[in-house]
Parts: sequence; structure tokens; C-alpha cells
Amino acid sequence: MGPAKTSTTDHVGYEGALESEARIARLFEMTSDLLATISRDGRFTLLNPAWEQLLGWTREELLASSIEEFMHPEDVQQTLALLAAGDEPGAQLEHFTNRYRHRDGSWRWLMWSTRCDGDTWYAAAKDVTDRMWLERQALHDPLTRLPNRLLLMDRARQALARLHRSHGVVAMLFVDLDKFKAVNDNLGHDIGDQLLVGIAERLAELMRDSDTVARLGGDEFVILAEDIDSEEEAMALGRRVLDALEDPFPLGSNEVAMLASVGVAVSRDSNADPEAMLRESDVAMYRAKAAGGRRLKLFDESLRQELSTRMEIENRLRYALPRQELALAYQPIMPLAGGFAVGAEALVRWRPDGAELPAGAEMLPGMFLPRAQESELIVQIGNWVLHTACVQAEIWRRNGIAIPISVNVSARELTELDLAERVRAELAYSRLPGRALCLEVSEEAVLRDPERARSALKDLKRLGVSIALDNFGSGEFSLRLPRDFPLDILKLDRALVQSFDRDKERRAVFAATIALAKEARLTAVAVGIETNRQLALVRELDCSLGQGFLLHNPVAADQLRLRDAAGSVTSAPWRPLVRLGKGTRR
Repeated sequence: MGPAKTSTTDHVGYEGALESEARIARLFEMTSDLLATISRDGRFTLLNPAWEQLLGWTREELLASSIEEFMHPEDVQQTLALLAAGDEPGAQLEHFTNRYRHRDGSWRWLMWSTRCDGDTWYAAAKDVTDRMWLERQALHDPLTRLPNRLLLMDRARQALARLHRSHGVVAMLFVDLDKFKAVNDNLGHDIGDQLLVGIAERLAELMRDSDTVARLGGDEFVILAEDIDSEEEAMALGRRVLDALEDPFPLGSNEVAMLASVGVAVSRDSNADPEAMLRESDVAMYRAKAAGGRRLKLFDESLRQELSTRMEIENRLRYALPRQELALAYQPIMPLAGGFAVGAEALVRWRPDGAELPAGAEMLPGMFLPRAQESELIVQIGNWVLHTACVQAEIWRRNGIAIPISVNVSARELTELDLAERVRAELAYSRLPGRALCLEVSEEAVLRDPERARSALKDLKRLGVSIALDNFGSGEFSLRLPRDFPLDILKLDRALVQSFDRDKERRAVFAATIALAKEARLTAVAVGIETNRQLALVRELDCSLGQGFLLHNPVAADQLRLRDAAGSVTSAPWRPLVRLGKGTRR
């Protein structure tokens, strides 16, 4: 027998197989994706050249070492556990991300698709560093690097969904710093930022790996805790937070101890709404702060009713303007020696359609404006008040009554919007001169963002309007404000006025403020004068102008005691009390 003959078909098939292998080899060498085979003990066994281009290491260096040496320490345990589990039932295609170290020391994020066959993992990976960076920017607070609200809500949804597998609760703790504004005001914003970073680090140290600490902005932090047994455990965590923040923070040459108010909301319902939990913890926090700060409050049934009322107000308030439910009342600024109004403040009133209020009753600003300030509603209402007040002031002027009108401006309007442009447009529309308008801003609004506030006030002053600083003397006020900002009027806070008749220390503060106003050539107005004794003390302390129910209630425009240029009046002027011996008469 002769040697076996090889058919032409076999030869062609062999050459085709060789050519196919060569093409696969070229594809392996040329693709920009990262291709690898990895042993179950965590070592590369085959790599394509793309690894060298991405990480800067040679293939020989990568093959000579365990992958653990190149992997980020936080990712090692999870990745090696996945590799070791390759022979478990159901181990099919796996997708995951981890980080590898570049030769220059930086980290690259890789997204893997892997499948195990025997003792070998076959893997393909893509460089997703830029995408991960963008995601982290979108989901983390830029100052503290903590998760932001978006990431917090996502993790809260996941934590609540896992409740059906446990008998515990998910807790949300809303942490708001007490008097943080005073740190920014007295030590500067750089120190304030350092303090926020220090607080973020300290809160993170208190938490377990399964917990989340997030920063919502400003001085507001939220802790999400899952796998806890009860409300009592959540409250214990809140107490640890209060205690931890009391230890002073070293900040350069300063040490700052920071107190906080904490609101706690818990849920056992896997279908609970994370946004609702956040609102509940926020409401509880405000109740803790209202009780004096450095307190802990659990959201309970009484607060649930308060939240329900608050949301009802918000919903009704959205329709207040289109339904023409808002109106302005005007409270005059009166000379304390007696006489006619020298100005009038526009105060918004609301009578909701269908609300259960006594006949003729109205909702005062304190009952609804705080809700409006949490949304765009405050801008809409502010626009309407400014427009209506300017039109009314021009009507008075056409009738010979040339007193300035005062309009309150919210913190949001002052620091987030082009307020000067809005005011310019309203003055042009109503043909009102700038000197006939006074804008009142609160201490809180000014201190919320001092640089923006200062810039906005300067722009407004160029229009000729007057600027009044309202609520001066409330809380952590700064005596530097009248010198640092372009102001014309100081309106002394009603709480200061109403307490100094029984508090000598507050009376001394009032006297010092009057002296400060005179030194800065500002007009001082005492707000909230409601008794004869308060009036007598205000006059005794050399304040010449005031507002309050004793002097004149807020009323409709046609009910004000005003005097025109010719001396005609709409009603008799106000006269102070005159003391004659033991009696008193007007």
C-alpha cells in the first residue's frame, strides 16, 4: 500500500483554519478593548497590547505579578471573591467595575465582561474613567465629596426595597448645624468650608459601611441608615451625632465646637417614598431647632399632621395668584413725636378660597411665606408684590401724597436673581422715581451670601432706591453689617423692641444700635411697638420713627392716615400719649 493521499478539500480546510487563527490573532493584537485571560488565583495569563497603552505597564510586568498589586485596595476583596467563585453553579457572564493603577500613580476605571471556563476567566474590559468621573461629579458634593441628594435618594430607594427581606427599619437623620452662619460671618468662608469638610469626615467615621452620609448643601447633612432594629436605635445614632460634633474642630489657629439639630424619620414599609422620608426628617429637624437647638426629634403623628397642613398650604398657594386671593395691606412708618406717616410698608395677605377661616380673616405672611420660600412661588409672589406696590405708590403720588413705599425682598430674590433689572422694569412701568421705593432685606438674606448680596444692593442703589436692613438685632447679628453694605435704614427687630422693657441687656443692645445708626448716618425704625411702655422707652432711647399696632394697624391703601403736599389729609394724624400728673390723655 502506498502512503495515504491528502485530499484537496482537507488542505483547503487546514489553510482556512490557519488563516482564521491569524485573523483572530491580529484582531487580538489590534483591538482597543482590553482582552485578557486570568487564572482563578488572580493572575493574568494572556494580555493584548491595549493594556500597555492604557496603563503604561509592559505586558511582562503585568503578567509577572498578581492583579492585586495593580488594583485599587477598595476593589481587591470583591474582585478576588468573584474570580474564586468561578466554578459555582450558575456562574455565567459577569459584569463589574474596578480600578487599576497607571504607572504614573493615577487610577483608571475599567468595566468588565467576564466568563469562567474551567480554571480560566476570559475577560474583556473598557476604560470608563471619564464616564465614572462625570457620574461622580453629578452624584457627589464638590466640597466634601459626600453623596449629594440625587445619590442619597437612589440609595434610599434601594434600602427601602430591601426591607421586605428583614424585620428592621430604614432611618433618615437630617442634621442641620446650629449657628453655622456665625462661623462664616466671624471667621470667613474659607474657615467655614474647612469646618464643613471636617464635619463630613467626622460623620463618616461614625457610620457603618452600609450607611450613607450625604450633604444636601449649605450646612445640611443627611444620614441614611439601614439594617437597624428599631426607632430607639435610630435615636441612639442621632445622640452619637450630637455628641461627636461637640468635640472642637481645629481650624488653623481656631477651635470651633459645632452644635446641631437632628430630625429622625424611620420606615418599615418597603414601598415608602424616600422623598417623603426626607421631608419628614426635615420637619422633625426644624422642630428640634425651634426648641432651642442641640436637640433630637423623632417624626411622630403630631408632626405628620403639621406636615400635612404644610403641604396643603403649598398646594393652595400655587393657585393664589391666578385666583386673585392675595392682597396688600400697608403699615405706615410713623414719627414717634406724633404726626403723619413718613412711609408705608407693603405687607402681603392671603385669604385662600375655601379655607376654613372666620369671616373677613386672612392668613398672615408668617403662615405661608416660609412655604413659598422653598419653591419658585416666592419669586412669583415677590414679582406681584413689587408690581402692585409700585403702582399704588404712583397713584398716591398723582394725588399729591409723596411718601416712599417699602417692599420686602426674600433671600432668594436678592442672591439668585437679577433683582435690579426687575426693579428697573417696574419703576419704568409705573413711572415711579427710584427715591419713592424702599427695598427691605433681612439680616438672614444678606448673610446667606454676603458677596452676592453686596453686589445686588449696589446695583439697586444705582437706581436711586433706598435699602432697609430688616430684623436687625435678631439672633447672631453683626454690628459690621451697616458699615459693610450700602444701607439707608435700620429696622430694629420686633423681638428686641418687645423684650427690652423687661430686659436691661436687650435695652442696652437697642441703645447701642441707635448710636450705631447715627454714627453710620442711617435712619433707625423701631418695629413692633405695641404698648405705651415700649413707646416711651423707644422715645427715651432717642429713636424717632417706629411701626407697630399701637401706632397704626396694617390697612388697605385707602385707610392710611396720609397728608398731601397741600396739607389735606385722609384722616386725623396720630398723636402720642401725653402724661399729665397721674393721668394720661391724648
